[in-house]
Amino acid sequence: MKTIDTSIIISTYNNTQWLEKVLYGYNNQTYRLFEIVIADDGSGPQTKALLERLQKEVFYPIVHVWHEDNGFQKSEILNKAVKKCSTAYTIMSDGDCIPRTDFVEQHVKYREEGCFLSGGYFMLPMDISKSIDKEDIYAGRCFDLKWLKDNGLQTSFKNSKLTAKPITASILNLITPTNASWNGHNASGWTKDIIAVNGLNEQMQYGGQDRELGERLFNSGIKSKQIRYNAIVVHLDHPRGYKNEVSIKKNQSIRRETRELQKKWTSHGIIKDTQTKAPVSIILSTYNQPLWLEKSLWGYEQQDIKDFEIVIADDGSTQETTTLIKRFQKESSLRIKHVWQEDDGFQKTKILNKAILASEGDYLIFSDGDCIARKDFVFKHLKYRRPRHFLSGGYYKLSQSISDAVSKENIISQSCFDADWLLENGQPKNFKINKLTSHGAKEVMLNTFTTTTPTWDGNNASGWREDILAVNGFDARMQYGGEDRELGERLTNYGVQGIQIRYSAVAVHLEHSRGYVTEDMIEKNKTIRAHTRKQNIVWTPYGISSNKAERDSKSVIG
Repeated sequence: MKTIDTSIIISTYNNTQWLEKVLYGYNNQTYRLFEIVIADDGSGPQTKALLERLQKEVFYPIVHVWHEDNGFQKSEILNKAVKKCSTAYTIMSDGDCIPRTDFVEQHVKYREEGCFLSGGYFMLPMDISKSIDKEDIYAGRCFDLKWLKDNGLQTSFKNSKLTAKPITASILNLITPTNASWNGHNASGWTKDIIAVNGLNEQMQYGGQDRELGERLFNSGIKSKQIRYNAIVVHLDHPRGYKNEVSIKKNQSIRRETRELQKKWTSHGIIKDTQTKAPVSIILSTYNQPLWLEKSLWGYEQQDIKDFEIVIADDGSTQETTTLIKRFQKESSLRIKHVWQEDDGFQKTKILNKAILASEGDYLIFSDGDCIARKDFVFKHLKYRRPRHFLSGGYYKLSQSISDAVSKENIISQSCFDADWLLENGQPKNFKINKLTSHGAKEVMLNTFTTTTPTWDGNNASGWREDILAVNGFDARMQYGGEDRELGERLTNYGVQGIQIRYSAVAVHLEHSRGYVTEDMIEKNKTIRAHTRKQNIVWTPYGISSNKAERDSKSVIG
């Protein structure tokens, strides 16, 4: 007796009439070494009764995976179904798609290590969907173009899916403009590959959630193969009451993030990553400005990307700041750490080094507690990051009156980043407002041709943790005035180059006084920076570590 080598996951929800037809289709397959795993998104008892009845009639084993009805949670139930698959290869389809007799055979024929297969469907109108019976399926009439036309099917180029012979199908697969994406109604891949990217993203509901899985597979090096004219299913019509614009827009945002950041893993899949370390840490410096810090944290609540932690580097603030942070830790979805040291004057570099040690991320983004990040701020930093480079962002300074006036509602609506809104409320107009209006080609052009050098600016810069540790972080001798740029200069000496993103990653800066600034600080810092540049200094002995052996190996290059 041959061993089953293929698992077929069929999603369903309260549609036993269509599911019965689909399961008859699988009982008519030429390739028979498979199991059926039903991914049931909360159907009533009628579905269970149908499966119990059909199990006595069909040749293949049926595994019923069910969870309680909680709205459209197809991604979640599919992940549960993947865990129940007992074979090395998985085909996914839906409980409203009847497979042609060679459907499984075609998937098995074209499967290949390092690839997933992308099939399509042929949509039937409602009247034909209803009229198809068991005998139509077993006799193959529901795939016969003449029979379908006799029953009212309209002429269309798509009809070629039903009539294409092997050579024609191969040509059509090659020339079709349709991408070979992971389509939930007709796709297949190796079970280990699906598990390696953590399955489907359970944050996603209706609208492209299946394709996002394929995009992560592609990012992981799994290629896609087009078989839309080989592996055929007919799709039975039905209403989609669960479809809504909110879920579609949310899914579009997640897919954009997956594609542009080349994401391979979802933290919201088969394995839940709630206890794992944050991949990105945002280090925010602050000192006795709780009103500004609150606005800054509201900005991070609005970020398109949520998978980060915030480490607040607190240079000795009073209890008012601590109370604010504790409130956010309790009420906000943000993951926040509070790193504090006693007030000893302007010691920002010391507290930043402590925050670096407290952070978890492999990638670190630095800003200040008086800067509000636009909602794509984190996304842009992650999009443009490159090995052996740091990113240099900028800021747009707001007037005192607007800084005071910006509210939570302005941050949620992002009106505080809208040039027209700012000008209407009294913000002086100058060239720098282009930071707020640059997108696409304009953004790239201004980043490329700006005369500003890509320096490490503490209000908006990012880099790899390993690179920052390699130069020993910030020089703790330095106080206000270029202390952040000196870190960037040592990174450059180490071979880590700056990339300009001042027109891409946008933050608005809230105005405040700087009573801590003295000429002595600035002159001292100038002297240290001049020495760093002239001597090609890489390692500061006044940084995170005081390890002499490490210092001696990295202190000077060239």
